[in-house]
Amino acid sequence: MSQTIVPTAVSGGTSSPDVLTGPGAPASGTLAARLASASETIRHYLSGSPGRLRIVSAVAVLAAVTVALGGGASLRERSAALDEAKRSAAHLVLVQSVQVRLAQADADVTNSFLKFGLEPVGQRLDYITSIQNASRDLTVAANASAADAAALGQANAALTRYTGYIGSARANNRQGLPVGANYLTTASALLRSDVVPQLEKSAANDQARIDSAYSRAVHASWWLALVALLGLGVLFWAQYFLAQHSHRILNVPLASATVGLLVALVFAVGAMALAQSRANHVRDDGLANTTDLSRSRVSAFNAKSTESLTLINRGSGTTADPAWTASMKAATSALPSGSASAKSALSAYTAKHTEIRDLDVGGKWDKAVEAATATGAGSANAAFQSYAQMTEKTLKTEAATVTSGLDQAGNALLPAGILVVLLGLLAGIGAWWGISLRLDEYR
Repeated sequence: MSQTIVPTAVSGGTSSPDVLTGPGAPASGTLAARLASASETIRHYLSGSPGRLRIVSAVAVLAAVTVALGGGASLRERSAALDEAKRSAAHLVLVQSVQVRLAQADADVTNSFLKFGLEPVGQRLDYITSIQNASRDLTVAANASAADAAALGQANAALTRYTGYIGSARANNRQGLPVGANYLTTASALLRSDVVPQLEKSAANDQARIDSAYSRAVHASWWLALVALLGLGVLFWAQYFLAQHSHRILNVPLASATVGLLVALVFAVGAMALAQSRANHVRDDGLANTTDLSRSRVSAFNAKSTESLTLINRGSGTTADPAWTASMKAATSALPSGSASAKSALSAYTAKHTEIRDLDVGGKWDKAVEAATATGAGSANAAFQSYAQMTEKTLKTEAATVTSGLDQAGNALLPAGILVVLLGLLAGIGAWWGISLRLDEYR
């Protein structure tokens, strides 16, 4: 007679066959059976001191990889933020250049109008050059984005109407027809109502993008600090855990991984700090000076236009001259520190302007026009031209430093990012290796 022998569980064994074969157990080969088997394997793998070491190893490797990827991403974010700041700053400088050129063109054409058809060749050429350069730069600026295309496209259309009015004003002025003054006044008003506001709106958007980019760059450093604290903290904890549960105070591979990662993070922090310092210097010096000089030149050219338009519209000027005074005050106050020579030139022009106003208000309009259009030494135009040339030269220098400064600001970020990623991954390998040596002692 046959007898069925049922195996009993072995006390202290590493497996429990009846888990999968006992009554109510899932059928072999089913999903439930595979899940139960995997769960049992994981419990066995993570049990006891070897299991705890495996958990520490996994956490340490994960922390090192997090530092590698998170640190690299932080450095990449700062680099991208500085690139965005550079693009926005370049666009801002371009838009401001358009504003200056248009104000300069308007000042040239209004002053030459006082010659009644006998336009000075230099002023005429300067007007043409300023309009051409402004139109070209306006087209380039409009291609930067869809928003710029919409806003600056309107400005370009208005600029076309402006030049049309100026053409009509010149044609009538050459014939001595008074209606030319109306065309000129309309053109200047159109420039200030339809072109300048769009340019100022675009410049404000550029400034907002620059501020946002700098904010992103600052936030990137916080992300780097967070992953650095997390990664190094876990690796130090893993080293401490091994020291507490073994007779070895130092696990060489794990300690080497920690030191290597620390070195990479120190280099990354240094690169971050250097990039931010250079970027802040560009923003606080070069970009700020460029913006101030552009505002000063726009206001000064507007004051020059106002001076000429007041004489063109006989009897409209007063001794107080509020419109001219407001523009000149803005031009002077906007000049950055270190512009003593430019301020001196504006003061000389202001004194000559006062003489022109006194002549006009005193009934000597012809004398006032002669003084306003003279170009010799000691004239109002000579003093103003001195200011214009000095500020133009300085503006070009400052604008060039903005682009080059932001170009160089993030030079160390890419090498630092690569180093953090490589040493972070090597730190993960070192952590796994070091704890694996401790696990070998249990085999």
